[in-house]
Amino acid sequence: MNPYNDIEAQFEKLFDDNYRRLIFHALRFVDSQEEAEDVVSDVFYEFWKKIDCLDLNSGITSYLYRAVSTRALNVIRHKNVAAVRIELLESINERRMEFVAEEDTQRDVESVEIGQKMRQAIDELPDRCRQVFILSYINGLKSKDIADVMNISVRTVDAQIYKALHFLRDKLRYLLVLIVIFLDYFNK
Repeated sequence: MNPYNDIEAQFEKLFDDNYRRLIFHALRFVDSQEEAEDVVSDVFYEFWKKIDCLDLNSGITSYLYRAVSTRALNVIRHKNVAAVRIELLESINERRMEFVAEEDTQRDVESVEIGQKMRQAIDELPDRCRQVFILSYINGLKSKDIADVMNISVRTVDAQIYKALHFLRDKLRYLLVLIVIFLDYFNK
């Protein structure tokens, strides 16, 4: 007779005799039948892994009840820790969203301010220079198209664009540094 078969038969009998009662015991701790079955199955699995070291005849039932209680309490602790982690992550996410909203608001305010300063500087350009600049940079027309629309030469268009850019560069030099810093900060 194979001793392994004897141990296996004893284990099966132990399982059959105690499985349902251990589930009821686990239900005193956990919330659902499914969790209770998982707890008891885990206990029997761990028990089977140690079967060679255990004496199946002495106090094994009380060992199983203690093991089920311990495993069920661990499940509860794990659920509580998971719930706390979820609350913490939700709190962090809410704060992050508030910060992002503040950043977006700040970015919007700064964009509006920069846009206003640029419009003011463009408005200070001489009439023809301003018209050429707007047609070129705002409306996206080519020099030849601007020359046709305004009935001036392409060379005059290029000279007016150069004059506008030079004026705006001098007028908005301080903004250029701020824009570079602004774009660098928000693109990180």
